[in-house]
Amino acid sequence: MNKYLIITPSHFYKLNKNPLWIWYDLFGDQSKKDSLSEFALKNIEDGNLHEKEYISKVQVAEIRETDPTKGVEETLSLMRKGAPLIYQGWLEKRIDNVIYRGRPDLLEKRPGKSIFGDWIYTPIDIKSSSTVKATHEQQLAFYSMILHSIQGHFPYKTAVVNRNFETIEVILDEKILQRTQRDIDEILSIMRGKKPPTHISGSAKETPWYSECLREAENLRDISLIYKIRKDTAEALRNHGIDTLEKLALQDINALPKIPGATIDTLKKAKIQAQSLVEQKPIFIGAPEPIQETDLKLYFDIEGVKSLGVEYLFGFWVVGDPERNYARDGEVVWSQKDKGKYFLYFLAEAPESESIMWNKFLNWLQCLPIDYKVYHYAKYEKETLTKLSKKYKGSENLSRFQEKLVDLEKNVAKSVVFPLYFYSLKDIAKSPFINFNWRHEKAGGSQSIFWYEQWLEAKDQLILQDIIDYNEDDVRATECLHIWMNKARLFPRAHHGWSLVSYRKCWD
Repeated sequence: MNKYLIITPSHFYKLNKNPLWIWYDLFGDQSKKDSLSEFALKNIEDGNLHEKEYISKVQVAEIRETDPTKGVEETLSLMRKGAPLIYQGWLEKRIDNVIYRGRPDLLEKRPGKSIFGDWIYTPIDIKSSSTVKATHEQQLAFYSMILHSIQGHFPYKTAVVNRNFETIEVILDEKILQRTQRDIDEILSIMRGKKPPTHISGSAKETPWYSECLREAENLRDISLIYKIRKDTAEALRNHGIDTLEKLALQDINALPKIPGATIDTLKKAKIQAQSLVEQKPIFIGAPEPIQETDLKLYFDIEGVKSLGVEYLFGFWVVGDPERNYARDGEVVWSQKDKGKYFLYFLAEAPESESIMWNKFLNWLQCLPIDYKVYHYAKYEKETLTKLSKKYKGSENLSRFQEKLVDLEKNVAKSVVFPLYFYSLKDIAKSPFINFNWRHEKAGGSQSIFWYEQWLEAKDQLILQDIIDYNEDDVRATECLHIWMNKARLFPRAHHGWSLVSYRKCWD
């Protein structure tokens, strides 16, 4: 281990995703560290390209030195000379055995009093996101803390250049500074050997140590395996001696004192989740509500890229149309097995084609009958339809279509607790209870975004086909979930090892 502990802005990002990322980087078995996903690597690459594009349009004094000591000297020399804009400067301060080191994208000269003269420097970061995130604020606060020790002036007014090349002012208020100092203290504590408690979450999945964290949590039977349990809730339960799934599954919730971040109902559902994981069976938390049925069923899924501001694929698994009356306006993939079923999709092969895709979709709605239902999973489809109707136009048929939406995620949440750590469509449909398999092993929403961005660059038809296949698998999986839920509703005690728990017993 180095003589000095070195804190950099990247530690704030790692801490935000999972504090164990920092710990495992220092003390873990490096052979067990996974690679970042293609999507994460693409985001890094896109960020670098965005930064270079912005820098190409402004006059800067660039620091190309890679040695930190020499880089700091070169940066200080430019600051003393009053360089208007310094790119990739090195900042550093040492306190005892800790080195605080960073490279803000830009150091901008502004009027003010410093040891250099009648000017100061303030940090500006270039980000590929459209908004300023909490970690961006902390990184700027970190740079300002170092600058304070260098120039004798704390620059409270900083800025972020976003993906639209807009400069957004960031005022470092007391709340940001306190949060930054708190996180610095936690980072140092981890670097000095204090291992953070394990926590399994969606953000932890984005780290290269997720597999190792999950293995550890499973070995410990840790309560962080409970779906959506908050860190402060898990920590409070551990402080009361409830640190495993088995202990939580047996705990009298009403006997507990107030637990941070959780109501009594939240804790009771967490207990049922623990029981489900211990028994490895889904558990009804009440009789499942009947899911509305019609002869014509449309299973719906949308793919989009938030960073590009585009929706690029509307996919439908059409069930109940043996005459193929509604196989029009979009592209069709016929089912080889099931008569009356087919995959219909609307695709924007480029972001500027989104409006064309939308209009084709609106035209298709005109041919639909009065009686049908549209099944989807989670709120993205509903929100996206509203957004695009405002961006372009809507119609009476669209309003009718929106009224027919049935969100299966809500039905699942009201009806059943699965022995799973996450409740995405893929987690549920891939479980042994439904056993649906996606064709591509990397299939996922983030991977689809990666593929679409690759398609835009390479125009490889195989990549485009991966996107289409993935969407088709998503909507077919939605049908499988629908069918399974209906069977479970009719035969709860016999269906795939269900446990039927009295609603009143669990929740009153």
